Amino acid sequence: MSRFYLFIFLIIASQAEAQEVSALAVADSLYAVGNYSAAIENYERIPSKEESVYLKLARAHQAKGTLDDALINYVKAASSTDEVIAMNEYGKLLITKGKFKEADSVFTKLISVYKTNPEFYYQRGRASENMPRDITLNALDSTEERTMTLFPYLKDYQKAVALDSTHQKALSELATFYLKRKDFRMVEKIAFKALESYPTNVEIIGTLAQSYYYKGWNEETITWFEKLISLGQNTQFIREKLGNAYFKDRMYELAIKNYLEALKFSPEDAHLHATLARLYNYIEDLKAAEMHGLFAILYKDQPLDEEYYTLSRTYEMKKDWANAMKYVSHSLKENPDNKNAEYTRAIVADNYYEDKRAVLKLYEDFVKKYDSSKYAKYDSTLKLAKERVTSLNREIFMADDSEEK
Repeated sequence: MSRFYLFIFLIIASQAEAQEVSALAVADSLYAVGNYSAAIENYERIPSKEESVYLKLARAHQAKGTLDDALINYVKAASSTDEVIAMNEYGKLLITKGKFKEADSVFTKLISVYKTNPEFYYQRGRASENMPRDITLNALDSTEERTMTLFPYLKDYQKAVALDSTHQKALSELATFYLKRKDFRMVEKIAFKALESYPTNVEIIGTLAQSYYYKGWNEETITWFEKLISLGQNTQFIREKLGNAYFKDRMYELAIKNYLEALKFSPEDAHLHATLARLYNYIEDLKAAEMHGLFAILYKDQPLDEEYYTLSRTYEMKKDWANAMKYVSHSLKENPDNKNAEYTRAIVADNYYEDKRAVLKLYEDFVKKYDSSKYAKYDSTLKLAKERVTSLNREIFMADDSEEK
């Protein structure tokens, strides 16, 4: 009789195990196709969960975005033979949740066991970088010692690279760090090291392009930002920086092309419109310059002196003296010390006003204001203004003499 009951028990147990296996298989299939809520429901139905099931639950909750539940299940999963996997994922999720101190502790424990795993050092660096800390500096310390005191996470990024010279994320963090400190030599050294093993790393290429941009090396800036675009990267930041590099190299058509691309991301950006107005002035496309100049004024908050000045230059080139005077006057109202606008006003008046004495006064006021400046003798605009004062005095004298006769 006892054998009969044992037989019944084994049948029931095998059926329960089959049901559990079935529920797990269904849950795994649901997770695989992204139906995370249904997958969680099926994982939760499994009566006697092993740590591996808690790991699956944690991943499903993380994928769904219910991160607090994910953390709870990672903790339950972290006591099995998959402990290191669960702990690693748990630590990364702690970083995502902004629990940097806890994440630092998790990866420190992992490093104590797995001392040659570069990823754990990288992740601890991420956590440490965002942790608040009390810092005490010693005036006698070397620059390197002070740097390591201020930025202790650098050691972890450097250790990750020492263990794996191709660790792209650690290399990228180091390159970004040195870019912020304007240590361009180190940026380029690290970037080229990273590109040896991964030539299409867009994060590294972007950092390298910025390094050259801030150094003012336009040719290299253009090369690397163009490389980013060829790799499918296309942002307002990239287009603006590339456009500016072309602008500085006086490649105006290419500059315009990139600023127009930047404008697609931010159609009401006053700075982009103002820059395009200037560029179109350079190539004498005055219709386009006028349009972008007007948009720059429309979209920009105060002050507007530069935008008004650029638009006045457009109308000056079109010989529309009335509008040129209108907008240069607006510019000077915004900023009475805009030297370029002051000189432009005199030129516009010279072509617009019939009263030459009024024109003469504008030139004389300009000369009087800037003749005592430190670099007056090198100022070509001042020299031209003085020459015009002389010729206007001659014209007025001759006109007066003619009237007397």
